[in-house]
This record gives sequence, structure tokens and C-alpha cells, in this order.
Amino acid sequence: MFRANFFLGTILFSIAFCTAQGADIYVPDDYGTIQEAINAAVDDDVVFVRPGTYVENIDFKGKAITVTSEKGPDVTTIDGNQAGSTVTFRSGEGLESVLEGFTVTNGWGTDVKKHRWGGGIYCQYSSPTIRNNVVSANTSESGAGIAADDYSYPIIAGNVISENLCAHWCGGGGIFCTRDSGGRIVGNLILDNEVGSGGGGIALDGRGSPEIVNNMIFGNTADHGGGLYCGEGSPIVNGNTIYGNSANRGGGLSCEKSPHNLCNTIIWGNTAATGDEIHLSNNTSLSISFSDVEGGQSPVYVGSGCTLDWGAGMIDADPLFLDPAKSDFHIPFESACRSAGDRSAPGLPDTDFEGDPRTGLFAFPDIGADEFHTHFYVRGSVTYGSSATGVIIGWPQTNPVLLISGSGVLPTPDPTPFGDFWLAPPWPYRVHFNPMPDNGVRLFERVVSTGLPPGTQIPFQALVGTELSNLCVVEIE
Repeated sequence: MFRANFFLGTILFSIAFCTAQGADIYVPDDYGTIQEAINAAVDDDVVFVRPGTYVENIDFKGKAITVTSEKGPDVTTIDGNQAGSTVTFRSGEGLESVLEGFTVTNGWGTDVKKHRWGGGIYCQYSSPTIRNNVVSANTSESGAGIAADDYSYPIIAGNVISENLCAHWCGGGGIFCTRDSGGRIVGNLILDNEVGSGGGGIALDGRGSPEIVNNMIFGNTADHGGGLYCGEGSPIVNGNTIYGNSANRGGGLSCEKSPHNLCNTIIWGNTAATGDEIHLSNNTSLSISFSDVEGGQSPVYVGSGCTLDWGAGMIDADPLFLDPAKSDFHIPFESACRSAGDRSAPGLPDTDFEGDPRTGLFAFPDIGADEFHTHFYVRGSVTYGSSATGVIIGWPQTNPVLLISGSGVLPTPDPTPFGDFWLAPPWPYRVHFNPMPDNGVRLFERVVSTGLPPGTQIPFQALVGTELSNLCVVEIE
């Protein structure tokens, strides 16, 4: 699964950024629990959390601090023990209050007006930054993964939000924005969440007009809007992948009451009783352009008094995801979504969810969450003695195709004509895979050596033609 490679790259960057701020506090070195460290911290401090599972429910208490794991969400968990929201922001926190690099799990939500909100993370009158986390297996009545309530405008970026469950009737299995809340939801993988009413992936039922950019919304279930449910408000929805969701109404997108805009989006493989891909109801207008919708307009349900503006750049073509069954949503060179997006779309980011450039000076962005670009990653877990799948992506028929490993990661990269080179010498592993196939994707299998004990970390980069890939640090489990 490419998620681990994405996190490793972003966490290296995030830790380097964080260390330049206030005092550093370590858990459990300086304080035994994360909450004790937060209580002791002052604005601009950074709380570093060592690997482990921490059974507690934490509250930022209005402090402008960063709470970050030392080595990422795969090895650092906050377990809410079904005792409330696992993480809470309720004291006017702003964007300088940052949570990053954790698995946030087993929360049950905050009781607000006899209703539970935000199983994993609850925001009320607060606008924190929530980035590069795994928010998984939480329950509540609304916003099982993350809830933004009462004038909250968080940045929710680069997270995996999965397998959260709304236990009763309300909305937002993955994310719920309500009561004049909005913010920015960008670059997240939102999958396999479930809710009994609206918005298996995301529910929007307020007037905060959140900006939804370059997300993947996959395999979620609901009664209304398996992928995305829109109530009041006018969200900006750009560059998202809404794929493989199911619902009674609006498998991919369900809109209600207000005008909405959608661009650069894949809506594919969804099922519902009415409107497999898109559901409009209650005097809604939807303007959609430069997007890939399975079946075109035929599976779109347009209710009484609703208006659908089917704009420029619309296509109906299989996006050709490399392997969605293995959570691999990269697109190959021949995908009709490549370079088919609108570069003037509002809120279009500079990079995709993995940090690859979204578009150049004259190029057009891809439709969906992934940008076809030189990249290297490893699918799935890399387990002692098992077989692992490596994937190199690059321009078709390019030479050379070279995979290189290093003995470590340089503190700062060496600039080269091919891009930044991160690998510390010596370089014990250099293998050619010439040339790149016609689809721009080179797959290869390798058995993980039994001489490498669990915990071993090996950094890799690929050279494809004249371009270096991202840094990918593979850890043996």
C-alpha cells in the first residue's frame, strides 16, 4: 500500500519543520502521557511522541502547539478506549495547533446536546491542522472519523480516514462538517467508512463552504451519498477521486438545498437506488466540469427543482487505477484522466497527495487525486522473508530505469541535474529495469532477505530517464 511511503516522506519533512520552533518535549521521556505533555506545554512547543500505543483521550486545551509522532502512524497509536473522542479541539484552537503522524482509533465521540460527535477527532469553535494521520475504527453518531462542528474550519490534509462507523442515524462516516463549519479537506484517502444516513465518506450539512481538493473517496456506504453528501452550503470540490461507494441514494455524490461546484473529479464504480454516481435533491444546483463520471449523465439523479450544469471537459472512461483492491489508486500513462483536468480550477494545489507536482507552466493537471509523475513505492507490508511488490512510475519507453538503495538518508539532499538525491553512500543495491513499459508502470517482485531483521530501514530512489523519483524509506516488519 502506497500510504506508508507517502507518510514516511511527509513525516521526515514535518519533523524537520517542527524542530525549528519552541521547546521540544518528549513522551514518555519527559512526561508519561501525551496529555501530561500537553498540559505542560506552552505556545510554539513541540511534543514528540515515541513509538507505542497510548490509551488516553487528549485535549489540546487551546494551545498553539504541535503534537507529532516520532516515527509515524504505523508505529504510534492513540487509543480512545471508547471513552469519548480520542482527540478534542474545543478551546478556540487555530491552525497553529497541529496533530500529525498518529493512528487515532477506538474513540466514541463527544456528547454534545445528547448526541455524540467526532469519534476519532472532534472540533468545536476551533480550526486546527490535522495532517498525515490514520483515523480508523472509531464510532459515533455523527462524524465517526472527524467532526467539524460549530464554526470550525480545520485543515484536514494527507490523512487516511478508514473503517469508521456512525452507530445510529446521523451523517459523516469519515468526515462531517456541520453548523457553519468548513475549512479545507485536501489529499486524504477516505475509504470503507459506514453511516446509516448521509455521507459515508464526507457529509456537509452546514453553511461553512468547505474546500474539498484532491481526495480519494472509496468504498464507503450510506443511505444517502455513499461517497459525499451535501446539504446546506457551497463546497468547492476539486480533483477528488470518488470511487466504489454504495448508498440508497447518490452512491457517489448526493447534494441538497444549495448550489455546489465540482471539478477535476473521478466518480466511478458507485451504486445506489437512485443516482448511482450523483444525487441532487431539494432545489440543488450542481455545476460539474473536467470530471470522469461512469455512464455520463445517465446515472445522475436530478430531483424536482434541481439544476445540473454538465460543463466542459467531461469524460466517461475507466480511470484504470493500477490495483484498487490493494488500495493502489495511481493511474497509468494511458488513463483518459491524465492531463485532462482544469488548471484554473479554484483551490488546485501545487502537488498531489504524495507531493508530486500537480502541473507545470503549460501542462494540464490530471483528473483525480493522483498526478502521473516519476515515482517509486512498495505495495503492502514488507515482511521478513516475504515477497514484496515494487512499483516504478515514469514516462513510457524511457531509459535508463535504475533503482538505487542507500546506507541512510542524507540530512539535506544533494542537488543534481536530475533532482534532489537523498541517499547516503555507500549504495549497495543498483538494479536496471530498462526500459519503462508503454503504460509507464514497472512492477517487480522481490523476496525480503531473511538476513534483514524486523525494524531495518532501507531508503530507495529511482532514476527514470533524466528524473529522480521521491525518497522511499522501506521498513522491514
